[in-house]
Amino acid sequence: MKFAAYLVSTLLTATCALSASAAPTASPSQSTPAPQKADTISRAVGLNELKIEMAETRLKLVKDPKIISDLASALEEYLNTTCMAKLPQTLSYAGNPSDPTCIARVQRLLELNPGNPVAICVQEGIAAKPCIDAYQNQTIVVIYPSSKGDDLDPALKVGLSAVTMDRIAKVEESLQSVNTKYQQTLTPDEKRELLNDAATLYDQILNMACKVSAVGFVPGNDEGSSSEPEEISQARERLLQIPPGIRGDYQREMTAKAEKELADPQTSTDRVGQLKELIAVIKDPEGLSRRQTANLKRTRYILSKCAETLNLAGKIVPDLPSVTCFHQGWYTPQCTYAMKKWRMQKQQEANKTSGAPAATGTKPSMITRF
Repeated sequence: MKFAAYLVSTLLTATCALSASAAPTASPSQSTPAPQKADTISRAVGLNELKIEMAETRLKLVKDPKIISDLASALEEYLNTTCMAKLPQTLSYAGNPSDPTCIARVQRLLELNPGNPVAICVQEGIAAKPCIDAYQNQTIVVIYPSSKGDDLDPALKVGLSAVTMDRIAKVEESLQSVNTKYQQTLTPDEKRELLNDAATLYDQILNMACKVSAVGFVPGNDEGSSSEPEEISQARERLLQIPPGIRGDYQREMTAKAEKELADPQTSTDRVGQLKELIAVIKDPEGLSRRQTANLKRTRYILSKCAETLNLAGKIVPDLPSVTCFHQGWYTPQCTYAMKKWRMQKQQEANKTSGAPAATGTKPSMITRF
């Protein structure tokens, strides 16, 4: 188990690094991911598949919230980058997938995390109300250099490299220069041009400061999200030690005993609930109980430098799509709407400048590759 945990941790670190280089970005010249080489995509898919497979294997042995979180995160990654792969380019996804693997993994993710926004958006479509509503419960957590926690993603613990921080500092110097010019400029056209320059520079900073992020699932604070009672965990462990082919007699014996107590009118209400949960585990010891999946909170983790830049950029250029996309996530309805809105604004600006009537196609603008 220690080796498996180490290997999964290593895979997570490697995948985060690969994802960071291949993730959608919002710089004016690279707002949509550039076409990737086939071998890069293949490696990313392969690592993701291995993460899913290993998490499923570990979960059969230990029903631990951290393993559930790892598996749910890996399934989300698959659904986003495979089942909604073209979303950052097309800004549309209708839902109702036909691919059998997408359908199966949507169902599996909803088993692990009922109400999961990624699964719902793949099912319903990115613009559907259930998809939009599902993301309202997402929690954003800022990770500082002093933040501690064994469950933190390895990439978050490492943070940004010194080289990246140095590059950010250089762009921030350019941003300060633009700010100085803006304060000294009087004409609206010049101010507008300087704001465009600021947007470009903020995009560059965000692409560096926010390139490391992660999604995790943490138990809530209510009783429903607590660990399994010892009676239930022991029953599960005992049955899993018995080969499935000869497990039936033990299951029937254990079920009969639990059902007899359940039928007793003297059994308390609290005990009734626990007995029902016990019976479910006896019948399917490899499955997840309601207690293990109840109230798992989806949490998006970003680094403190990312949060700081998002706050500043949100005040200066609030409509910049990368502000929303790096905060909420790139495959979210909020990000998709922000990108559409920005594209429309730039199209209107281009039409106003040229005096030409609105065109049906997309013309080059500040965001050139949405």
